[in-house]
Amino acid sequence: MNPKSASGSAASSFVAPSDAAETGSKSGSKSTIQPGSMQKILIDTFNISAHLLERKKTTDLRLTYAKYLAIQKMIEDVGAMERAGTWTHQKPTVGDIAEVFMSKSGYFHRPHQLFPKVVDGSEMKKWLEGGEEAPAESDVWGDKKPSFKNLKEILDSKKRKVTSHKRKQKNEADVKGKGKEKAKPKKAGEGSKKKAGSRKSHQNDD
Repeated sequence: MNPKSASGSAASSFVAPSDAAETGSKSGSKSTIQPGSMQKILIDTFNISAHLLERKKTTDLRLTYAKYLAIQKMIEDVGAMERAGTWTHQKPTVGDIAEVFMSKSGYFHRPHQLFPKVVDGSEMKKWLEGGEEAPAESDVWGDKKPSFKNLKEILDSKKRKVTSHKRKQKNEADVKGKGKEKAKPKKAGEGSKKKAGSRKSHQNDD
């Protein structure tokens, strides 16, 4: 495994309209990361695109999404190196890895919560990824501006629609199931047994 080409490639194919970096960063005045020892090790180990390391505060969702993907890729790559026995340092936490790209609180506050809920193949996912197949902003966001707040509203709205649709399907299935039970045919011989029992009771009366 070549760690220099492992991480960073996850986001290299994604269009980042801005070279500014992180949403929610507390260090808006800093243009480059100030890594601690673990962040320095990770940066030296993996080949990371320079624009993903910048720490300026931004509202650019596409760039934040590219950073999120790079974080997930680095988590996978460190795990693979550990299994292969080629990672010789202390194991970094998810927070350690996140801080290569953005503040820990910035990562866990919104990207970690919302980006996993974006469905693969959806128009929103294609827009976040950018590239030639990305739909127009207005087709995905309508009259809303791209932001985490509006992304949450869109995702919650779609979740409610899916839940409502599943509930409707379940109710329809329950109704059909009850209808089948009512129309359930009598078992063979069931009627003749009842008639025989009736004849016996009459004979006993005699």
